[in-house]
Amino acid sequence: MFKILIIGFAIIAFNVVLQAWANIYLTRKTVSVISEWKKKLNNMRILRLLVYSFLFLTFLHAIHSLIWAYCLYLIPSIQPDFASFHDIFYYSIVTFTTLGYGDMTISSEWKILSGIEAINGIMLIGWSTALMYSLIQIIYKTLREQNGKQRKN
Repeated sequence: MFKILIIGFAIIAFNVVLQAWANIYLTRKTVSVISEWKKKLNNMRILRLLVYSFLFLTFLHAIHSLIWAYCLYLIPSIQPDFASFHDIFYYSIVTFTTLGYGDMTISSEWKILSGIEAINGIMLIGWSTALMYSLIQIIYKTLREQNGKQRKN
């Protein structure tokens, strides 16, 4: 059991570092883009920024699920529970997003990884939600500043 927990938390640590780096990149990128567009932040630019950020974070979570799936695939006693890597990836996405359909399960002692993956998923998705909220706040603040300057002129 201790070995399983160590492996689970190692995967979590890797995913958290990946999430942190991706958040640093996205934050720096969006702040620089907003700074460039500050005087002309129109609806199309805001739309592009929000869609790009959303798709970037969605892709990031798919990578997180893929990392979990690959790690599960490497465990020999889990492989008999799944017909293919595709099934493991599906199982990982369902678990990472905490949907937990239950149509596929791990029957060995490694099933504790399912709960650990779900904890990892809910935390990282929550982190991304907070990042999107912060991005919307930055856009809102920039628009207020833009409108304030227009009123003074």
